[in-house]
Amino acid sequence: MISTMPWVPGRATRPHGQGGKVPLQARVPAELKARYDEAAKVRGLSLSLYFEQLIELDPLAPKVVAPQEEDPLLTP
Repeated sequence: MISTMPWVPGRATRPHGQGGKVPLQARVPAELKARYDEAAKVRGLSLSLYFEQLIELDPLAPKVVAPQEEDPLLTP
């Protein structure tokens, strides 16, 4: 567990050790950053979880297709 990762007390965060995560950086006006922070705060979410939920609301964003599990009876 990395203890130096930034987080805000009281906000939901992703469990550690899930892997597959990459950094996302963007430059936005300070006012917009403040709006994102406040929106995440009132929902009790970390900023990254807020962005994850936000993209699910975009009807034009590609949807994630869950990988299909192999049938153990069909696997040699």
